[in-house]
This record gives sequence, structure tokens and C-alpha cells, in this order.
Amino acid sequence: MPSASRYHAARRVLSHFYHIRMRAKLRNIALPSGGGKITEISLRDGFITLSGQASQPFRLVSDRASASLFPRQDGQFQAVLEGARYLTIADAAQDGETVTFLLGRRRDHVLAALRCATVLAAFPLQHHRDLRAYFLRGDSEAGDRLERSLLPILAPAGGIPVPRGATGLPPAPRPAPPVPQDRPAIVILPVYNAADLVRECLDHLGRNTTCPHRVLIIDDASPDPVIRPLLEAWVAAHPQAELLRNPENLGFVGTVNRGLAHAAGHDVVLLNSDAMVPPGWLERLLRALHENDEIASVTPLSNDAEIFAAPVECRPRILAPGEAEAADRMAARLDGTVAWAEAPTGVGFCMAMRREWLERLPQLDTIFGRGYGEEVDWCRRTAALGARHVGTGTLFVEHRSGSSFGDEKPARVQANNRIISARYPGYDLMVQQFRDRDPLAGPRLAVGLALLAGRRDRPERGFPVWLAHRWGGGAELWLNGQIAEDIAQENGALVLRDASEERDAPEGAVLAELHSAEGITRVILEGEDMARLLAQIPVPLAIGYSCLAGARDPLGFMRRLDETLTLRARDGDSLTFLFHDYLPLCPSYTLMGANRQYCGLPGPEACQKCYAALPVTSGRRPARIAEWRAEWLRLARRAREIIVFSADSRRHVETVWPELAPKIRLAPHEAGHLPPPVAPGGSAALTVGVLGAIGYNKGAAILRDLAARTGKSFRLVLIGKIDPAYAHPGMTIHGPYQRDEIAELARRYALDCWFLPSIWPETFSYTVHECLATGLPVLGFDLGAQGDSLRQAPNGLVLPLGTPLTPELFAQSLGRDPLAAVAAGKSAARPAPHDN
Repeated sequence: MPSASRYHAARRVLSHFYHIRMRAKLRNIALPSGGGKITEISLRDGFITLSGQASQPFRLVSDRASASLFPRQDGQFQAVLEGARYLTIADAAQDGETVTFLLGRRRDHVLAALRCATVLAAFPLQHHRDLRAYFLRGDSEAGDRLERSLLPILAPAGGIPVPRGATGLPPAPRPAPPVPQDRPAIVILPVYNAADLVRECLDHLGRNTTCPHRVLIIDDASPDPVIRPLLEAWVAAHPQAELLRNPENLGFVGTVNRGLAHAAGHDVVLLNSDAMVPPGWLERLLRALHENDEIASVTPLSNDAEIFAAPVECRPRILAPGEAEAADRMAARLDGTVAWAEAPTGVGFCMAMRREWLERLPQLDTIFGRGYGEEVDWCRRTAALGARHVGTGTLFVEHRSGSSFGDEKPARVQANNRIISARYPGYDLMVQQFRDRDPLAGPRLAVGLALLAGRRDRPERGFPVWLAHRWGGGAELWLNGQIAEDIAQENGALVLRDASEERDAPEGAVLAELHSAEGITRVILEGEDMARLLAQIPVPLAIGYSCLAGARDPLGFMRRLDETLTLRARDGDSLTFLFHDYLPLCPSYTLMGANRQYCGLPGPEACQKCYAALPVTSGRRPARIAEWRAEWLRLARRAREIIVFSADSRRHVETVWPELAPKIRLAPHEAGHLPPPVAPGGSAALTVGVLGAIGYNKGAAILRDLAARTGKSFRLVLIGKIDPAYAHPGMTIHGPYQRDEIAELARRYALDCWFLPSIWPETFSYTVHECLATGLPVLGFDLGAQGDSLRQAPNGLVLPLGTPLTPELFAQSLGRDPLAAVAAGKSAARPAPHDN
């Protein structure tokens, strides 16, 4: 790679590094066509979070992603998408109104630059070897390491390690330990206006609290005339309840302190009037509180509770009907000795406080006024005395946050956070470390999955569960688009990947990813734990096999899934097979034989001979290929349908499994986001472009040999990366790129044509569609989906596999002027001239 290209790639990485350190907030933005408003847009860590009200669907487009926005039945919406520079909001109707605005003001950019500077100051010392290797020698592996160190969020398996954990679902139901009957807790409920929420909160509290307790309601001088008779009537109907009234408004902290003084000598639960408690809530909260004398506070999971939020930590979610109940039913099944974690703080919307620690610190600090941050201060002060603060996954409490303070909340949070940061300089780091480790990831994922699947108005097509590899590429690109659709239409999706290769991971470990509008929760679970979780989901599951190439034991992975479906025995469960590669037909999932050439599926005897000689690249496998295919066939028979993405793939599957032909459906991918047309470079040297990440199967050896023949009249440019074993100084290597850069890079390098060197029959090729969209001639071998696409395109030229490649061949092919054929509107590609 020439130095200019390396510096361009470095600028791209640094630009992204800078933008993911941007922090910005925008509020009260009108949606197009008068369709509602965005209450708040928040930019952090390279993700845009927005919420508001809308009367119709909208389309969101950022500098890095796009998504459809579908409001709930009540008009509320929340969305999260990757991006950092700008956001475009478009009316979903064709030719509808569009609004575009930049994210970040001058002050935000200055602060982002300062954050970058603190990280980059030591970077040259920490990474000097890789910096020299990349910039002086063009070592692409060194470049990859540098990129991962700066952009950990981009690393699919994590620069930030994926948490390992357990859901807390026991193998068999076990009795819960009893709650002490001799120390009834007092529930302190401060009230200020919000009569409708208070009425609903009291209804939940009265119906769902069954263990010995008292309720202390304190009216903080609410001006709403409905509040007083509402509270008096409820207290009259509940003899364990008591009502106090503040003669004047004391604010939240002052009101809580009055309650704490009144409840001295008891365990206490602080409960906000916008919290809706489920059946059996108090027993579960107190059980966790009494687990250990050092525990001073316990906080449950919730839809809005900062580090205790589910399905995604620190991402609030407005709940749809059915979600809270489904989430808590799952939480109630979890084992409290597993589904808990020590945390830097509790969250006061629903927080149990142990009397022994209240005796040592009986009051909250009134500097926090009307609220926010006071519980953090109490937790850090008690922690300094030896207390521990715990989050429990055994309880989920709905929280309709901030209802009493409305638009005042953001300013109050910001002001009180400054106090916390000044008093406890290490607190922010503690919270970030908790978030990175996410010790509640297992319970969070289990409860979040139940929540997403439990929405009452969800379609009955089944909650999506995808089985996928961890390698990126076209299959992952397709899956990301499918997940976006699943979030819009099905409320979310679960992706399961093999994690057996992770260091110290148990046999059969699974990387589980729960995707929702709020983001992604990831955790590595034992296979049996994941199976128990799937068995407990009470709605149909729509399971899609996307790809398990690279799994240590792909057949074992699929057998566990098959056993889970059998255990569930639920009507409506479905399995769909998608052929992103050919792993079910052969462990060599690209159909490259032991001789490293495309095999063509020659027949049982020849296949077995080749199978026996294959290197072990796809994990465990039986002794004979007939057994491999028979086991996959058994699973495929269970499938509702088998989806292929090209006619060539259909031919391959039908060759091995003719009996499944009626189940096979051809459904080519939508290429999407294609580059615009580009004029040929027209320089003195014929310049051939190659696009993508090129390993051996993608034609790395062919490129190496072709690069050896470059010179003044013939140039070879790789926009992407190549296996370092096949790098050659005669090849210009640009390095990583974004899809929206393809046309600009084709112009920059003055490309005359594209070449697709892949030597395996791809099931679908995004790359070929991107190259064809530029209008430049595209040459490639006549096999697989890429051959199908080239033959159907006016600017495609096909070469028989094995054609000797020379600069003269490319010149001869272009000399036939395929661009004239494009202009003439011819619809079929011609075979390129070649030497036999």
C-alpha cells in the first residue's frame, strides 16, 4: 500500500475515533409533515438515541446506518442507530418531506477533541511497533490492530470483552428461602401531583403486596385537588397504610427524609409514584436484602433504571402492553443466588434499604433538593463504611420515569451529577467498569428477551431467533438488515453464535445477542443455560439458520437447538434454513476441495475421498460425509422452508438433497446502498480494481500472481484487504473502506474496470452488485452467484474458471468496448476473450 493510501486510511479511522467521542443532545425537534416531534436526541459512543411522539412511520438515515421508525399505539417511539455526524428524518411516504441536521455544536466538538487528546497522547508510545510496521512497511495486520485499539466498538467479538454469565434459570424449580416475618418493611411513597400515575401505582401496590409490610404515603403539598381524596380513600381501604402531609413543599429528598425518620428501626423500600410493582415483588426484594448483613440496598431490573435497565443497560424504554408482566414472570423464575450483582449504587425509584445501615446514615443529603443523585450519595457514603449495594435480576418493576418533574429533569440531573462527580471522583469510572463487565448481562438478557417477546400486540409469526457465525461479510450484512426489520416488525431479535473458541469458555458456549430498538445486550452463556431460556419463552419462535461456519461443533450446536424445539413442543415454532454458504453440504463450506479448488460436488465416492483429506477447518465432524449430510438433512427436513439467494445455490442444494426441492425458495438479497456510476479512469496505464477482503477462496493467490505482472502499462488496485500471505508489492492496497466511498475511490484510483477473483461459487455477492453499479466493466469467473450476476448484466464479462490471467487479457477484453454495449442497452454479458 503506498503511503498516501495508508494516511488516507488512518485519517478515516481517526475521524471515526473522533466522532464516537462526541457527546451531544438536541431537544424538541419537529418531525416532517407535522407528524409529531422528537423530544430528545442523544449522541454518545457513536450511537444516536432519540425519543418522542409521532403519528406515522418515518425513515431515519445517519452517516453510518438507516432504520425505519414505527411509533407505538400510544404514539410514543424510541430508536437507536449508529451514527455521529448528521441525521436525516424523512416522511415514509414516497417524495415526502425530509429534515436533515448536524449533530453537535461548536462546544461539543471542542469537548470531543479534548477527549481524543487524552487518549492519543500516550498512543504512539503504547503502539510504536505497529505504527512503524503499518506506515513504513504497509503491514495490514498491524493496521488492523491499530484500528481495533482505537475503535473497539467496531470489533465484532469485542475490543470490549463480551460479558460471561448465567441467566439464573435453574435446571429445575427450587423453593425460595423464606422472608423474615419479624421485621416487616415500610414502603415509603412520596407523592406530588400526577394523580393518574399515583392511582395506578397504588392499585399495583395494593393488589401485589402480600408479605407483612406497612405503607407510608407522604403528600408533598400537591396542589392538584384530586390527590388528597385519592390518597385518603386508599389509606382508608388499607389498614396497614398511613398518610402524612407536608404543610409546604419539601421536595423529594426532604419528603423522603421525613419518611425515613418516621420509619426508623425498620427496613425501608423507597418507591416512586411512577413505579408499578408486580405480584410478589416485596418478598423478592427483601429476600435479596437479607442475603448478607453487608448488603445495604437492593434495586430490581426495570425498563428505566440506569445500570439496572433491561433489555439494554442505561437505555430507557417505554413499555408496550404485556411487556412488563412478561419480563417479571421471567425474573420471578431466576435463582436469586445467581441472578444478582454488586453495583456502585442503587437506583431510588424502587430501592430496598436495610435498617442496620439506615441507623448509621439515617438521612439523605438535602443538597440534592427535588431529587436525582441522592441515592448515589447515600450508597457511596455507606460503601465507605463497608456496605454493599446489589442489583437483583429476580424482580422487574416498570418505571415511568420523571413524571413529576417533566421538562425540568435534564437540567436537574446535570446539576446533581456535578455534585456527585466532585464528591466521588472515581464514581464515573466505577460505573463505566460496571457497564463494561455487565455482571447482570445474563439476567438482563433473559428478562429482556421475555419482555420483547411478551408484547401483546406483537404479530404471531414467532419471535425471531437467528443462528449466525462471527466472521462478518455478506451474511452478516444481510443479517443486520434483517434484524432492523425484525425490530420494526417483531419488537426485536435474538442472535446466537458459537462461542466455544473464547478463552476458558465451556464446551458448547453460546454468544447470545439480544437486539432491540434500545441497542444490543451481549453475553456468553453455557449451551444448556441458553436452551433452558429458549424453552421458557411462552410465544412461538421463528428460528433462522443463517450460517455456523467457524463453529467448533456446528452439528452439536444444531442438535441442541433441535432438542430445545422438541422440549418446547409448541405449535407455531418454525425453522428456516438459509444458504449463505454450503456448510450443511460439506465442512468445506465454500466447496473448495482438499486440492484447494472448487469441487463441483462430483458424487458420493469422490466426495468421501476429498472429505477424508480435508483439513479440520470447521470443527468436529463424523468420519464420513454421508453421516454429515444425513444429520443436516434430518434437521433440514424439520425446516418450514429452505431459502437460497441465487439460482446457482438452488442447483447445488438440489444436487445433494433432491427430496427437499419443493421446500426451496429463491429469494435474492436486495443489494441496497449501491454506488453511483463512475467514468473510466482513462489513464495511460490500464487500471484494474478489486473490491473487498480477499482470502484464498476469494482469489488471493490469483491476485498475487497478477500483481507480479504489473508495470507502467498495467496497475492493480485492491480497495480492501488481502491475506498477508498473498500480499505483493506490485499491488496497490487501499485498506478498509466504507460502502459509500466506493465511487469516490474508483475515481481517485482512476479505475478502468473491476475484477472479481473469487474462485468459489458464492451464494450471493454484494461486491459484484456494487462493482456493476459503477457502470465500469466487471470481469469475473463463470461460477456461483457472481457468475449468474455477471451474465445478466450489460457491463459484466465472464471468464471460464482457470483462465490464465494476463494484462493482455484485460486489455483485450476492454478493447471490445463493453461500455458501448452498455450504451446500446444489451442485456446479456459476453464471455470475455481468453486463451484456451
